[in-house]
Amino acid sequence: MLKRIASTGVNLVVLGVSVGIFLVAFVALNAMGAAQKPPTISILSATRDLNIGDAITPADLAVKTVFQDDNASLYIPGEEVTGVVGGVVAQPIFNGQPIFRSAIVAQAAEGTRLSAVLAKYPGHSLFPLPLDAMNLVAPDAGAFLPGDLVGVTMVISSRPQQMTTPTAMPEVIIESDYETQPAATPAPQEIAQTDALSRALPPLAKDLFPMGVRVISVQGLPPETDSSDTSNSDSSFTSFDQPQMLILLVPNASREVLSLALQQGDRLVVSLMARGDETPTAGFTYWDFEDLFKSDRKEVLGGGQ
Repeated sequence: MLKRIASTGVNLVVLGVSVGIFLVAFVALNAMGAAQKPPTISILSATRDLNIGDAITPADLAVKTVFQDDNASLYIPGEEVTGVVGGVVAQPIFNGQPIFRSAIVAQAAEGTRLSAVLAKYPGHSLFPLPLDAMNLVAPDAGAFLPGDLVGVTMVISSRPQQMTTPTAMPEVIIESDYETQPAATPAPQEIAQTDALSRALPPLAKDLFPMGVRVISVQGLPPETDSSDTSNSDSSFTSFDQPQMLILLVPNASREVLSLALQQGDRLVVSLMARGDETPTAGFTYWDFEDLFKSDRKEVLGGGQ
């Protein structure tokens, strides 16, 4: 056969070189195409529609191969299937849809949901503190970041009036034939203690968390906009109107205290703290404020009134 090809005048060397160039080009093009193709990853997907509250079983999961993109970290890899089985669905998942970490409450979703932080802090709760409350004074929500340490100071101007029940019958005084004993005179120490306790009544200011509480999340911030995006440049208003609030990590015993402070406190002041003190505060009353003025005046005037 080579003789026939040679008899036609075709140079075998040229033919061999041409075939070699073709093979090299073919391999190079395949390699270039494979290099331009994005890498793939194996993720978990749902085999049926899952509703909120459903417990996830092995039959509800399947492994799907998808191209790796910027959202790959939001999916659950196929090798983490054991951390998903037994979890609870927190958001609806449709048949064939990749399972996001934020869509379930399970071991594989720890660190992506707010409730996951409670696993590290037993005995604590996530308390929503609304920044738009009428009696709350705080910096704008944009001034807070998750992880900040904040303090909550409650100010009470007056004590709520106690309800009195009128008596239906006048009090009847029964006179005794025995000699009436004179009332005992309280000791000076008891008088001083009673006076000190009465000075602790409102008005007062009290730090509810002397050691501070952590901000876990800041809710209600407007979405970040790209300055180069001019698609909505003609709109003169925005539809974003969500209440701003701080999600605080508070001890369970303080939930009721903070809730009552929001209702009965005349003023709640939220302040950023560098670190918390380790001792509780006795509270600062109006009379303490008055004594402070008196001592300052006495120091400045040298004892004059």
